[in-house]
Amino acid sequence: MGTGAAAAMVAHVAIAEEPKKGEEVSAWQNPYRDIRGFNYQPSYEATGYSIWRYFEPEKFDAELGNGKKYFPRFNAVRYWLSFDAFAVDPAGFAEHFETALAIAHGHGLRVIPALFNNWHSVPEFGGIADEKLIYWFVNYGKKGTAENYVFRPYLEKVVGTHAKDERILAWDLCNEPHNNCNWAIVSEWLAHTYGLCKELGAAQPVSVSVQSQIQSVEAISDLFMIHPYFATADKLSEIVSFARRTNKGVLATECCWGSLDDAQRVQHVIGDCGALAQAGIGFMPHALQESLVADLHRPQFGVISSASSMHFVAMDGTLRPGHDAYNRF
Repeated sequence: MGTGAAAAMVAHVAIAEEPKKGEEVSAWQNPYRDIRGFNYQPSYEATGYSIWRYFEPEKFDAELGNGKKYFPRFNAVRYWLSFDAFAVDPAGFAEHFETALAIAHGHGLRVIPALFNNWHSVPEFGGIADEKLIYWFVNYGKKGTAENYVFRPYLEKVVGTHAKDERILAWDLCNEPHNNCNWAIVSEWLAHTYGLCKELGAAQPVSVSVQSQIQSVEAISDLFMIHPYFATADKLSEIVSFARRTNKGVLATECCWGSLDDAQRVQHVIGDCGALAQAGIGFMPHALQESLVADLHRPQFGVISSASSMHFVAMDGTLRPGHDAYNRF
């Protein structure tokens, strides 16, 4: 991606004109329409804590490089970070994150770090929960005002240190915060976290990845990050219309439901990526690499849920059959 395009991605979204009567949604000029990315979980571990605590830079480098080989337009990667790994070893985590940014940059990729997570499966990836927020944010943390507020050092080190880092495309406050939660508490915590990122000088857009509930996070979204699994033109049209009214861009930070059947999975890829491309929305399927992380592997590597497996590249580094269909869009 050239320097002009990179600058455009971190700039505030320009005010868009209202569509003329009969104008096609696909004509909408979304600043994120050309993102062709992936979520990335390295193959070697199953949890956020273990991925970042026992960091293997050679795996990041090889697997992202492999992705670039199979998908030449691959230009952005979403890393899921781990507050728990930071809490155990702040200096080590910061070093690992910096290395991961450098690796992505070396492959021509800009990064969306997901700071927190509220998706939970088997094995447990790690993330927030009501109990954690009630204690560490509301009670002991005095809604973020306590001197020893536990999340502040993490945000200072990660966001504050990289507040003007052009390798970062945007900050994702939390993956799917509507899952498993008391929304009143979670939304207050997210609003505080958004404000803290701004206080720390984040020059990049700050947002939060939701399935489709963009109205509920409009105040804390400099762009809208959506997870439109089984995308349809009608649903995407609603999202685009709201984004245009609020003068914000849209990026699908997850899409493409899984299957153990390669041909069926390819149809999910074609359906979601095709609909998103038609709507003028960039996309980052979940996920590039087969991994021990839940929903990203064949049965020999762990338990299988209804999401089956959502990987594009197998453990042995080969492209999953038919998954070069991604390159059509």
